[in-house]
Amino acid sequence: MELSSGRYSGSVEQHARASRALAGGVASAFRAPQQPVPITFVGGHDAALIDIDGNEYVDYALAFGPMLLGHSCARVLEAVARQLRSGIGYGASHPLEAELAEAVQRTVPCAELSVFSNSGSEAVHAAVRIARAATGRNRVIKFLGHFHGWLDPLAVGNPGRPDARPSTAGQDPRASDAVTVCRWNDLEAIRAALADDVAAVIMEPVAVNGGCLVCAPGYLEAVRELTRRSGTVLIFDEVITGFRLALGGAQARLGVVPDLAVFGKALGGGFPISAVCGSTAVMEQAASGRVAHVGTYNANPVCAAAALAAITEFEHTAGELYPRLNEVGATLADILSTEAMAHGLPLVVNQMGGAAYAFWSDTPVETYADTLAADDVAYRRFAAALLDEGVHVIPRGLLYVSAAHGTTELARTREAVRRACDATAASLARRQEQPAG
Repeated sequence: MELSSGRYSGSVEQHARASRALAGGVASAFRAPQQPVPITFVGGHDAALIDIDGNEYVDYALAFGPMLLGHSCARVLEAVARQLRSGIGYGASHPLEAELAEAVQRTVPCAELSVFSNSGSEAVHAAVRIARAATGRNRVIKFLGHFHGWLDPLAVGNPGRPDARPSTAGQDPRASDAVTVCRWNDLEAIRAALADDVAAVIMEPVAVNGGCLVCAPGYLEAVRELTRRSGTVLIFDEVITGFRLALGGAQARLGVVPDLAVFGKALGGGFPISAVCGSTAVMEQAASGRVAHVGTYNANPVCAAAALAAITEFEHTAGELYPRLNEVGATLADILSTEAMAHGLPLVVNQMGGAAYAFWSDTPVETYADTLAADDVAYRRFAAALLDEGVHVIPRGLLYVSAAHGTTELARTREAVRRACDATAASLARRQEQPAG
């Protein structure tokens, strides 16, 4: 793809430099597909990012979700600065770990007890280990198109995959022998899979990673009842939905309480921390020490300070924050849909609260099978056109809004989307005019 008149020259140079020492030139493979080049950012504030070339963007990637309070939230930074003056880490107990656990307990419906880790992937596997210890069983059921991190056992059937194959080269082909991948929203499939060797059923209660898909009415309630009857631990992966869809996460918004839940991203206000929380009956496996939950950086004081400040801010502003996230998310979805329609472009946007997912598709995207039929290549081109116009999005379609997005950012976005649609429509017309062969 052509670069836009030197607009990204600094990012091009930085990517080339990084590639000489950093494998692939990026620290996470998810950053690599950005066109025309993975952008190098040097600053962020509120709903804006600034790149190495001085370009400023309205940001709807939000560091892949954590920046629910916006970039460089003052309350989070103040809490971290206070803690840094006292100490970075102790390798021992400190007051903030109890305060943070109490804050999670106060806000999350299922959270009677918690443990902390550093990433969503870690926390997912801690939750599975706890579930296995609690039930004395081994098998885990996950769902096609749901994402639960990058570690081998559950990195199968990931978003974009048509089946249960591993998500990347190098995975142990036998690591998922005790994992069954089911179709989501299919009660007969889960009924058939729930045998007496199943320790846990894990799902995203809203499948944001796979397309911001919602389940059919009554499905979550039915799965909750099936798992309860079979003595199976129900785990909600709320790494994305936690604190984003409601103060208490998707479980609070949807009214279905799991046995265990996994939180990350927004929990830390931008700092790396995650949590497993759940009922005392199940979490007793960790509380008693039967399951050894270990980690050098677990609930380290700097990240605990950030997370406590973030949850406190969510609590204090909840009455205003969550209605605004709903409104801003819906407005963003409407801007994208209506501007695309006006230009004859097939853009579909699914949205719930502060999360959304855009697809290049001629038809509604309501099921996981629908997501696989969308044109990913065309959407990545559109994302690049948005970047040229000062709007930063995740190239595969995910969209996030924050507490810092408001009318000014939405107005800028509307104008940028209009120009991006103009450019995309013109580019498509030129390609159609080119002779075949």
